[in-house]
Amino acid sequence: MSKQTRLAKASQAQSGPPVHKKYAVGYGRPPEHSKWKKGQCGNPARIRKRTAKPVVATIDEFFASEHVVVENGLPKRRSALEIILLQLHNKAICGSTRALNVLTKYHEFAATSVGPNPFKALLVDDDGNPIKPRKKNG
Repeated sequence: MSKQTRLAKASQAQSGPPVHKKYAVGYGRPPEHSKWKKGQCGNPARIRKRTAKPVVATIDEFFASEHVVVENGLPKRRSALEIILLQLHNKAICGSTRALNVLTKYHEFAATSVGPNPFKALLVDDDGNPIKPRKKNG
C-alpha cells in the first residue's frame, strides 16, 4: 500500500463516514426524522418557567425556620428571628449602640405590622425607663 493511499484512508477515517442521501441507521446514527432540528429544545415537555417566590414569602420562610442552638450546654430549637433578636439583645446589653438601633427598628416595624397578635416590646433600662436610640450626628 502506498503512502498516498494510507493518507487518503486516514483522512476519510477522521472525517467520518461518507454522507449519503440515505445513510445507515444504527447505533449512534438516528433516523433523520427523529433528529433534533436546529434550535429545537431537547425536552420540550419540561419547558416551563418557574415563578419566583415573592420576597416577603421568602423572608417569612427564613424567619420561621427553626435551628438548634446550644444554651447553657443544652440544645434548644429556636426560630431564626428569635435567634437574631437574642443576639441583638445580648449585644445591646453589652453596650453596642448599633445593635440597639437595629433592635429598636425591629420593634418599630413589629409595632406597625398588622395581624392577630402583633409583636409588642419595650426596651427599658435598669430603672424601668424607656430607652430611646441615639441619633447619628451629621
